[in-house]
Amino acid sequence: MDLPYRLDDRVAIVSGAGSGIGAGTAKVLSAQGARVIIAELDAGSGARVAAEIRAAGYEAAYVSCDVREEESVRSMIDAAIRQYQKIDLLVNNAGKTQVVNLDMMSPAEWDQLQNVNLRGMFLMTRACLPHLRQSEKAAIVNMSSVNASVTAGGLSAYAASKAGIVGFTKSLAAELAPRIRVNAIAPGAILTDAWKDRDNLDQVLAHRLKYIPLERMGAPEDVGQGAAFLLSDHASYITGTVLTIDGGMTSRLYDGQV
Repeated sequence: MDLPYRLDDRVAIVSGAGSGIGAGTAKVLSAQGARVIIAELDAGSGARVAAEIRAAGYEAAYVSCDVREEESVRSMIDAAIRQYQKIDLLVNNAGKTQVVNLDMMSPAEWDQLQNVNLRGMFLMTRACLPHLRQSEKAAIVNMSSVNASVTAGGLSAYAASKAGIVGFTKSLAAELAPRIRVNAIAPGAILTDAWKDRDNLDQVLAHRLKYIPLERMGAPEDVGQGAAFLLSDHASYITGTVLTIDGGMTSRLYDGQV
């Protein structure tokens, strides 16, 4: 996992890093030299990921955080500063997925998803900004999704939130330039534990792979490697962009030749 773009001497916060893409990203960043704060609501999974990173010989600390709550976010930032004295990098990864048709969705369900995916990103970014402004290497990566531009039925709330993240990213990139770079990643089908828990996993994967030219599901570390690049000096002239990591899924209009 040793990549050519190092993050030595940088402190990174990764929200929702107790599992899935967040955990994979935290592990990649730590392997590239970053000291990582695992900002996670679930204490068991957050502590486990931090322990796994330390067992691999890298540096990480778990701090409890509910991205929906301003006081929880502020407390996490304070703990990060006490631990490492600075913040250089932020990965806004915490998110919620829900598949439900619009006419079956309650306003409360809509609000719950937006509170995690959008309000949480707002609170995390705003709380980190005073510290990021003091860094010479400040950068932010926001996790969007291919669902921001191409999606399916039952995902209206999720797709709306992920499209909102793209708009948030582009506006913030203009607002915070030139000192802080802000980019987004749009993952496609990433094989996390949420997929693996499905009873009909083999059938689901076989169907999904028909639409992925690279003929495999992505791994959380695939997204983490993209994040490491965008946070590194090798991406110093990249801001306000969305990096799609989907194995070519969104490039395919037809199955096979036209």
